[in-house]
Amino acid sequence: MLERSTLSLAEWLSHQGTPGDELVDCIAHVARHFDRSPGVVGLRAGLAVDESGRLPFHQAESALDQIGLLTDHVRGRLDKWRPGNLPAILPLRNDRFLLLLDVRQGDALVQLPHAPEPVWAAISDLDGHFTGEALVVMADHGRERAEERPWDERARQHWFWREVWRARGSFGYVMLAAAIINLLAFALPLFTMNVYDRIIPNKAASSLWVLGVGVMLAFSLDFALRLARARLVDEAGREIDERLSQRLFEKVMNVPLASRAGSTGALARRVSEFESVREFFTSTTVVLAIDVLFLFFFVGIIALLGGWLAVVPVVMMGIMAAAGFFLQRSMARLSRDAQADASLQNAALVEAIGGIETLKACRAEGRVLERWRRYARMSAATQEKLRRLSSTSVTLAALCQQVTSIALVIGGFYMFAAGSISMGAIIAIVMLAGRSLSPVGQLAFVIVRARQAMTTLGSLQTLIDQPDERLDGARGIIPKIRKGAIVAKDLEFAYPGASQPSLRGINLKVEPGERIGIIGRVASGKSTLGRVICGLYPPAGGVLTIDDIDSRQYHPHELRSAFRYVGQDAELFSGSVRENLLLGAREADDAKLLEALERSGASRFFGRDAAGFDLHIGERGNRLSGGQRSFLVLARALVEPAKLLFLDEPTGAMDNQTENLFIDHLEKALEPQQTLIVSTHRHALLRIVDRLIVIDQGVVLADGPRDEIIGHLQRGAGQ
Repeated sequence: MLERSTLSLAEWLSHQGTPGDELVDCIAHVARHFDRSPGVVGLRAGLAVDESGRLPFHQAESALDQIGLLTDHVRGRLDKWRPGNLPAILPLRNDRFLLLLDVRQGDALVQLPHAPEPVWAAISDLDGHFTGEALVVMADHGRERAEERPWDERARQHWFWREVWRARGSFGYVMLAAAIINLLAFALPLFTMNVYDRIIPNKAASSLWVLGVGVMLAFSLDFALRLARARLVDEAGREIDERLSQRLFEKVMNVPLASRAGSTGALARRVSEFESVREFFTSTTVVLAIDVLFLFFFVGIIALLGGWLAVVPVVMMGIMAAAGFFLQRSMARLSRDAQADASLQNAALVEAIGGIETLKACRAEGRVLERWRRYARMSAATQEKLRRLSSTSVTLAALCQQVTSIALVIGGFYMFAAGSISMGAIIAIVMLAGRSLSPVGQLAFVIVRARQAMTTLGSLQTLIDQPDERLDGARGIIPKIRKGAIVAKDLEFAYPGASQPSLRGINLKVEPGERIGIIGRVASGKSTLGRVICGLYPPAGGVLTIDDIDSRQYHPHELRSAFRYVGQDAELFSGSVRENLLLGAREADDAKLLEALERSGASRFFGRDAAGFDLHIGERGNRLSGGQRSFLVLARALVEPAKLLFLDEPTGAMDNQTENLFIDHLEKALEPQQTLIVSTHRHALLRIVDRLIVIDQGVVLADGPRDEIIGHLQRGAGQ
C-alpha cells in the first residue's frame, strides 16, 4: 500500500525524455494491471512505428486491442476526472506519456514510464502539460463472453459501427444542419405565395424588399449550412478512414499465412472498396434519412395549403417507390456482377504488372492481353446494362415529377375556380411537391448502393473474422527464446487446399550452434521445414518444441526475431538500400548497417556507389542483379542478432566465384552459438556444414554427419 504524499513532477518533466519507448512502457503497465502479458515484442507486433522506432500515440489503441483490452478517447480536465475513466494513458506535450491510476482531492496517482512504483502528484503540476485527451483502457468483457460462447458473434462490438459511433458527435451536428436546411427549403415557396397573393395585388413594394432580403438571408444561411455540413462529414469521414483503413491493413498484414485465400489482386480490390462503404453510411444515409423524415412534413404543408391536392404527391411517391423497388433488384444483381468483374480485372492487372518480365520473356503479352480484353468486355457489358437501368430510373423520376406538377396545376385550377385556394398557394404547392419527391427519386439508387455497401461490408467482415496471429496467447505468459534448441517429433504440415502433406513424421533435434545442410529433390519439403521452424506457419500435427516449450506458445514475432528465415524468393521493396536493411530493425543505427554490409559481403557492391545507403534499388530490387539481391537479403538478416539463420537456396542466382565469396563471408559472419540451417542444391555450400539432412516427399530419409551422408549417397548413386 502506497503512503499518500504529494510529489512534484518537475524533475521528471524537465528531462527531454527517458530511454526507450514511454508509450510502450505505459501500455505494459496497463497490461499488468489487467493481468495480460506485457511483452514488448507482443505489444509492438505488426504495428507502425515512427522514424525513431517508437510507437506513436495513434497506434496505442491497436496495441491494447491485440492483448484483449478496449479503449475509449476521453477529453476533460484532470480535476474533474471521473473515477470510471481509469486507468488512462495521458499524452503530454513534447511526446511524453504517463499512466493515470487514480484521482483524489486534487492529487493524481500516476505511473511514470520505467519507474518501479506509481507516485502521487499534484494535479496542478500536470495541468500545464496534459493535452486534454486521454486513452481510457477497459477490460473487454465481450471478448471474455465470446470465449465462453464462441457461437455468439455479437459478443464484441462491430469493428465498423464502433468507429462510426465514436463520431456520433459530428454526425449529430450533420443531422441538425440537414434538418435546418430542410426547414429553410420553405422560404422560397412561402416567399412566392406571399408575393402572388399579397404583394402584387396590393403593390406593396416595401414589403416585397423586406421579404426578398429575408429570403436572401435564408439562402445565405442555407449555403453556409451546406458548406458546414460537407466539412463535418469530410472531417468525420477522414477520422473514420484513418482508423479503419489502418485496422484493415493491419489485419491484412497479420492474418496467418495458412489462412490466406484468394488472389492478391482480389484482396487489394476488397480493401480499396472500403471507401465506398464509409461514404455511404456516413454521408448518403445521414442526409437522406433527414430528407425522408421531412418528406412527410412537406406533404403535411401541402395538405394544409391545398387539402386533397396532397394526395397527388403521395400517389406519385408510391409509384416511384414501387418502380425503384423493382428496378433495384436488377441493378443489385448487375452491381454484384460489376464488382466481380472489377476484381477479376484488378487481379489480372496486378499479376501482369508483377510478372511483366516473365511475360515478355515468354512472349505471352498477347495471351495476357486477350484475357484482359475478355474481362474488359464482360465489365463493359455489365456497366452498359447498369447505366441503362440507371438512366431509366432517372428518366422515370423526372417523368413522375412532371406529371405531379401537371396534376397539381389542373387540380389547383378547379380549386381556384371554386375559391378554395389562391394562385400563390398553387405555385407554392408545386414547388413543395417537387422538393418532397426529390428523395423518393433517389430511392432506387440508394437501395442499390445500400445493398452494395452491405455486400462489401460483408466481404470485409470475412477478412476481419480471419484469425490474427498476434492474438494467440495474448493472456498467457509469452516466453523468450534463450538458446534456440529445437526438437521435432512426428512433425506434420500441409498447405491449405493441398491434397498431400508437405511434411510427414519429421523427427529431428537441433542444438544451438550447429551447422546443418538440407538437401533433397524439388518440392521435397526443405523450404516448408524452414518456414515451420521459423514460425511462418504453425505445425499441423506432431510437436515442435524450442527450448523445451511448444513453439505455439511463443509469440510469432518472438519466433521470427530469434529464428531468421531467408527464402529463395526473399523480396526486396521499392526504396533505398537503407530502407530495405531497416525492415524489421527500425532502431538500428548506421554503424549496425555498415557492420551488416561488411559481414555479408554486400559492401563489395554497395560501398562503391556514391549514393551509399540512399541508392535506390528499384521496385522489388529490379535494378540489382540476382547475386546482389542475395547479398543484400543476407545483410538484412544480419542487422539484428538471431539465434538461428535459415537460408533457402541463397546462392541459386550466383556464379561460382560470387558463390565462394558469399560462403566465405557467411562463414565469418556466424557467431559460435548461432545455428545455421541451409537448404541447397549447390555442393559448394555444404563445405560450411557439419551435419546433413536428406528430405524427400516430406520425409527425412537420412540425418547424420556431412561426410558420412555424402559418402552414403555417392555409394548409392554408384550402385
